[in-house]
Amino acid sequence: MSRKEIYEIERRAFDEFLIPPLILMENAGREIALESRRMLSTLRRKEIVVLAGRGNNGGDGMVAARYLHCWGFPVSVFIFFDPSMTKEPSFTNYRIVFKMGIPCESFGEEKIKQKIVSSGLVIDALFGIGLSRPVEAPEANAIEIVNNAKIKVLSVDIPSGIDADSGDVLGYAIKADITVTFGFAKKGLYINEGKRYAGKIKVVDIGYPPEIYM
Repeated sequence: MSRKEIYEIERRAFDEFLIPPLILMENAGREIALESRRMLSTLRRKEIVVLAGRGNNGGDGMVAARYLHCWGFPVSVFIFFDPSMTKEPSFTNYRIVFKMGIPCESFGEEKIKQKIVSSGLVIDALFGIGLSRPVEAPEANAIEIVNNAKIKVLSVDIPSGIDADSGDVLGYAIKADITVTFGFAKKGLYINEGKRYAGKIKVVDIGYPPEIYM
């Protein structure tokens, strides 16, 4: 599906069925956490690094961080936004992460390099399907660090830096081992560079009503 079609589905979920974005974000984040737990079962290192951007994609990542923390996994969150400027529903999930005492700090190159060395998995929640401009610093720096590290990567909905419609790389893009995408397959995951960067693609249900699939 295209970016425009996905936005229309999200609008219908709320306008026609009263499903708020916070619920969809909760469901999406839990699916990410479940897949992360499956990946970690085969890895020696159990620590997780979450890269959380300012949009809903970052909110999904923070929900996943909370579940993984509750399940006993060591999780660190690096944020790429000013919390005072963050919109709902991501802001609610940022506050929950903060209140729960999950390690959460602004991105720094040396800090993340040190953390990745001892970790088994990176959850890429920097950018979602809304990205249509070239990726710049600091996100570009983080993407390069992750791509150069020998670490497993799970991307949230779409690898950060891949255009959801064209599958093109927008300057820099995460190379994922697995991409967990929500509700519907995004066009850009299957064409051009998208199919190479997405890794294994898993489409998961996050609670859209059946009528939306018709």
